[in-house]
Amino acid sequence: MSVLPARRQRGFSLLEVLVAFAIMAMSLVVLYRTSGGSVKAVADAELYERAVRTARSVLAMQDGVPPSGLSLDGEDAGMRWQLRTSPYPVPVAKGPVVPLHRVEVVVFFGNDGARSISLAGLLPQLKVAPGGGR
Repeated sequence: MSVLPARRQRGFSLLEVLVAFAIMAMSLVVLYRTSGGSVKAVADAELYERAVRTARSVLAMQDGVPPSGLSLDGEDAGMRWQLRTSPYPVPVAKGPVVPLHRVEVVVFFGNDGARSISLAGLLPQLKVAPGGGR
């Protein structure tokens, strides 16, 4: 019985190469999904930030509310907005009291306008001049 000398293996077997490719492919899939999700999150954050800026600018345009209230609609940079006011109850106090109105701005954004944000604040009621003007 003759014993053949053991040959030294050089390189990888086909099975080892296939396993290495499978591991690499799974790693790349995870990497692409993670980076793709990050890009979408950044785009969503930028869109949300633009909606907040739009709502703040609409609120900043108002210095007061007429006694009859306000109901405004508009569009800015592809975002629809609505401004609505309602009287705000002021507690009874001694001395002069400034009537207040609750002002709410709703901004609709996104591709289909299904997403929205809402900002609210209080503004004083404008005094009506005797001639009907401000």
